[in-house]
Amino acid sequence: MLEHIAEFTAWPILTGIFIGYIANRIMSGEGKGCCMNFVIGIIGSYVGTFISHLLNIELLGKGYLTNFVFCVVGAVTFLWIWKKLFD
Repeated sequence: MLEHIAEFTAWPILTGIFIGYIANRIMSGEGKGCCMNFVIGIIGSYVGTFISHLLNIELLGKGYLTNFVFCVVGAVTFLWIWKKLFD
């Protein structure tokens, strides 16, 4: 149980900047800065994990590529909702 909590917490922090950068490039083609990419990446990682739970897809133990794809999808989803609400 503890290792699942550690993986759920460590993954977004370790990959947050890269995931946020990719999501920004997909959505707008421009970067938003290192700190903003980090925040978008962390939020997107949690959104992607939430989406995988809604679809009954277990990410733990599936490999880093599957986790990464869901995190990027979550970050893109978060940016899309953000732009619809505030732009």
